[in-house]
Amino acid sequence: MNKPNQGYFQLQQAQEVTEIFAKHKVKFMFIGKSGAIILGYPAATQDVDLFPQKSAKNATKLITALRELEF
Repeated sequence: MNKPNQGYFQLQQAQEVTEIFAKHKVKFMFIGKSGAIILGYPAATQDVDLFPQKSAKNATKLITALRELEF
């Protein structure tokens, strides 16, 4: 995963997560402050809130995607 220079969540990171999660068919949504940043609201947050679909199948896909992101 590309590391941000400013030390906080950036739109580029959301795009990278979205692309890799889509590749692995992970069902999720961004929530909280990270969701607001994606919609264009300025903020300085250092975390990302994700809400993955709760199922064993999705959890397996999520683990594979997170490994690809080197999380």
